[in-house]
Amino acid sequence: MSATMRQWFIQRIDTFAPPVFAAARQQLYQTLQALPSPQQSVASNAVELFVLAQIVAAQQLTGPTSAASGRERRDAHTTWYAKERQRIAKLLGQIAESPVVASFQSTVHYYPAEEVTCPHGRNLKTCEALYALGFTLQLLERHPVHGIVRKQVERLRQREPHLPALHELCVPHGLELPQAGDAGLSPLARPAADPPPAPDELTTYLLGTVVSCLRHAGLTTAQSCTILDCALSCCFGRPDSTGTRPALLAEQWRRLG
Repeated sequence: MSATMRQWFIQRIDTFAPPVFAAARQQLYQTLQALPSPQQSVASNAVELFVLAQIVAAQQLTGPTSAASGRERRDAHTTWYAKERQRIAKLLGQIAESPVVASFQSTVHYYPAEEVTCPHGRNLKTCEALYALGFTLQLLERHPVHGIVRKQVERLRQREPHLPALHELCVPHGLELPQAGDAGLSPLARPAADPPPAPDELTTYLLGTVVSCLRHAGLTTAQSCTILDCALSCCFGRPDSTGTRPALLAEQWRRLG
């Protein structure tokens, strides 16, 4: 299951991360896959899962709130499905025909009509997302986080205050792991762009969760902040052309105490 969750988080990150940094993200994923884990971790890749989950959680906390609805009615399901397919096709056509788009090639994989609604009566994507949220909250309980992010973690819990138990939700399935080499802890590629912004809520959250976990797993502060710097660049579109942000992140981490 952990391999499936790993790929689910990666796919979710790739939906909001800038496409231009796709190659740098692959390097980040390989580096995370090679991370050591504390002996008390349930799975050998628990640290990697935790970091990926917190990247997704940070985007959920700082991005627009999505209100997923599970009100599909069985008797209107077929009509809704057909209209939704038509709507998606129209949107793709509008993108391809836009005067600012030089070329556009899309590959869309649709659920069959009978699989859109899961056995629990929810939208399947919603049910899988709820599972991922519950899984993330379990990881937050299992790994140490800095007290400075407690309010943000509580906000994450309150996104779904009546979250069902994991066994009442759909585990993401049908995902395949890409082949990834052992990247070790070699220097990560840093896309060139504007200087980094001042520390904000997203950076603070990732410092309090990701860096806390990586330090607990045995990485140095410099290694942990280098990984966070790469995540900010290739997952959130905040590259640092100056090369000074890892040191700034390390200093902020020290100030957190």
